[in-house]
Amino acid sequence: RTLLFLSLCHTIVIDQKKGTYNAASPDELALVNAAKQFGYEFKGIDKNDKMSIWNKYTDKLMKYQLLHVCEFNSTRKRMSVILKDQDGKIILISKGADSVIMERLSEESKNGEVLQRTQEYVDICANEGLRTLFLAERVIDSWEYQEWEKQAQKAKLAVNNRDELVAEADEIIEKDLELVGSTAIEDRLQDQVADTIQFMKKAGIKVWVLTGDKIET
Repeated sequence: RTLLFLSLCHTIVIDQKKGTYNAASPDELALVNAAKQFGYEFKGIDKNDKMSIWNKYTDKLMKYQLLHVCEFNSTRKRMSVILKDQDGKIILISKGADSVIMERLSEESKNGEVLQRTQEYVDICANEGLRTLFLAERVIDSWEYQEWEKQAQKAKLAVNNRDELVAEADEIIEKDLELVGSTAIEDRLQDQVADTIQFMKKAGIKVWVLTGDKIET
């Protein structure tokens, strides 16, 4: 289930000429490529906002209607997608910093064995310097989604304080989540960053780097 969700919870688009993924962040690219490698390949979104996922194990193409994206930013530290599956069920899938997702888990998930085991894995990965995320979901009733969508659209069309209103709307729907799993990604520097920092230090420029939201990383 975790791999399927990784193939769905993103904003990647496919370059039709090159046949490659275009991602807003290297983390998102790494996670979708990992899902593809392990059998759940994102095949693109059509003009009707339907996401296609090729399941290697069943040799079938699965279709999910993309209803809404709650976008990532540095304050939210998470992103979510709301989808309708082939059975008509509406699902919210969220991925983000473990501390942020943990606050939005249902009481059952907060007190469950899955959280304890997952937190142990995340701590081990964080101590190795890997960047970690929690992945969670919630099934949404159709009536609840319809009422929330009205508020979300109103926030998007607001002239004043649009970002704040959109964030408030997203906050309403991202709640009572069930923990599904976690991810860990090696945080590698981009090309020539290390050489550039070394050059700056030789020039007598002091460099501080602050990153991440976990003490371990």
